[in-house]
Amino acid sequence: MNFSQKLGLFILIVISLAYVYFSFFTAEGVHFKFPEKIYKNNESVSVSGQEPQEVTEKKPDIRTIKIFITDADGKLRSVNRECDTSAEKSCFEFAVKELISAPSRWEKSKGFTSEIPSGTKILSVREGEGSIMIDLSSAFEGGGGTESTYTRIRQIIKTANANTNLPVYLYINGRQADVIGGEGIMIKQPLNERSLDG
Repeated sequence: MNFSQKLGLFILIVISLAYVYFSFFTAEGVHFKFPEKIYKNNESVSVSGQEPQEVTEKKPDIRTIKIFITDADGKLRSVNRECDTSAEKSCFEFAVKELISAPSRWEKSKGFTSEIPSGTKILSVREGEGSIMIDLSSAFEGGGGTESTYTRIRQIIKTANANTNLPVYLYINGRQADVIGGEGIMIKQPLNERSLDG
C-alpha cells in the first residue's frame, strides 16, 4: 500500500469517526439546513419551484339538530345534539340515531324518557333528492299500549320535521308503515303533524 492509498484510508477513517461522533454522541445529531429559497437577480425563488403554502387546520363544522323525547310530565320536549358534518355522513341520519338511543344519562337524571322501545334498530335511512325514508325494525311497534305507540310515532314525526324540509316516510321492516302496532294505529304519510289525525 503506497502513501496516497494510506492517506486516503486515513481520511476515510477520520470522516467515518466524525460522522459517528456527530450522529450518536451529540444531543442534536447531524443536521443540515437547506435554504427554502434561493435568490436570483435580487428576487427570491422557491427551491421546489412552488411557493410554500400555509397549512391551516380545518375546524369542525358543527350543526345543531333536534330530537324529541318525553319530560318528567310525559310531554314531548326537544333536546339538542351536535352533529359534526365532517364526521357524519348525514345530520338527518345522525338525528334518527340519536333519537333511537335517547335519552342520554344526563337527560335520564332529569326525568326524560323515550317511548321508543330499546330493541328498535335502524335498518336504513335513505335520502333521495325529493324525499327521505326511515326504515325501522319491527321492535318499534312492540309493547307499551296505545298511548305509548302514539307518543313514539310523534317522536319520529317531530324529529323528522325538525331536521329536514323534505317529505319523510316511515317504513317497518322494508314496508311503508301505514298501520302501526296491534292496535292498528293509522298513519298518513309523508310524516307531518296531521299524520295521526283520524
